[in-house]
Amino acid sequence: MTDHATVRVQLASALEMQFWLGEQIDPASHAGWVLAQVRVDGPLDLPALDAALSAVARRQEALRTAYVFEHEQVVRKVLAEPVAEPLLRLGAGTGFEEAAATLLNADTFDLAAGRVYRAAVAPDAQGATVFLAVHHIAFDGLSQEVFATDLACAYARAVDDVATDLPVLERVEAAELTPAQHADLTTHWRTLLAGAADLPTPDGGPAPNQHELAVGGSAELRTTCPPTTSQAVRDQARRSACSPFAVLLAAYGRALAEITGGSDFCVGTPVATRSAGQEDELGCLINVLPVRMPELSAPGVVERVWGAVRESIMGSALPRYEIVRAVHTVAGGRMPVYQALFAFENWRRVEHSAGPVRMHTVPVPPVGAVAEVQLQVCELPDGTLKCIVQAPLTGSWPQRLPDLLRAFDSQLAEIAPSAPPHSFSSEAPA
Repeated sequence: MTDHATVRVQLASALEMQFWLGEQIDPASHAGWVLAQVRVDGPLDLPALDAALSAVARRQEALRTAYVFEHEQVVRKVLAEPVAEPLLRLGAGTGFEEAAATLLNADTFDLAAGRVYRAAVAPDAQGATVFLAVHHIAFDGLSQEVFATDLACAYARAVDDVATDLPVLERVEAAELTPAQHADLTTHWRTLLAGAADLPTPDGGPAPNQHELAVGGSAELRTTCPPTTSQAVRDQARRSACSPFAVLLAAYGRALAEITGGSDFCVGTPVATRSAGQEDELGCLINVLPVRMPELSAPGVVERVWGAVRESIMGSALPRYEIVRAVHTVAGGRMPVYQALFAFENWRRVEHSAGPVRMHTVPVPPVGAVAEVQLQVCELPDGTLKCIVQAPLTGSWPQRLPDLLRAFDSQLAEIAPSAPPHSFSSEAPA
């Protein structure tokens, strides 16, 4: 444990306990790690950036919290000062893959000491890219936007020779469920997922067990859909009176069914659990919910999927591990309840003025498999959709990832038909 003074000790949340346990199983697993990116356009002042990063870490409890096992429970200890290595200078033009190889390793993080992040900067002719290697226990997708906002504010103060200290945010604790609420939510999930099937593996191949998922590497493919596809998705969402998320999830569900022959399976999806007062807070403030795929081949699939999403969101206050415990009654080594994951990032990425430079976030792919197969779709500012599929190397999905991307592309064109066809191609990571 670090010698840094402890400000406060609290019981870890359910999600934090899951991440802590995953770290004990395999400290080198990429599944619990994030590599965030903030683009800086303009002449960068490195000492000012260093000071700004420290100011953000002092402001945000998530970046100065240790997680330890005491008295048979996992607790978080908020520290007075962050624990982190100095800002790392990378070579000019360093890209995401090279930065990930440098920053993401078992020595980067130490949850017991409160070392949950490491920052680096890679300059180039137009400015620089700031990389933040951060443990998922302290960071989710929306945290990247919060981080960029705070960093721009602190950097602007630093270059103006103003004290970089930002107001310290104390974590807002979510209200605990009452016994009656817990019972109602448990009943909701048992009813909703009764009889749901596992997703078959492609070609009837072997399914990785949970330990293999945690410790294995992953295969990855990417493709990009043009803005016309994004517009078609939005048009279909309006016709179906739902979110574009439901259109994309319906296409993914149909693609999974096409490849595996499966039906009545669930797809996991992360949803934000930020409550009032947490808008400016860093942390992993999400819950991963299973969405039971309805009948996927008949007309009206988008509306049915949207209905299934709403039913799952109604039970979102129950933590994932409680959902699993409520509905998964058969012992086994395979990932329970859902084996496929879907995530959609379409939030607005604000460009911040920070003294002489401009800052904005860059969508980043997952760096480790957290399901037997997973698809992430990011909507970029120009309207293109960046699609990334991943699967652990153990199992039969890696060989079928190109087929899955093609199936997703064709199913999306069928579900949202107003987009002109485009030439589909997949690519490995750069």
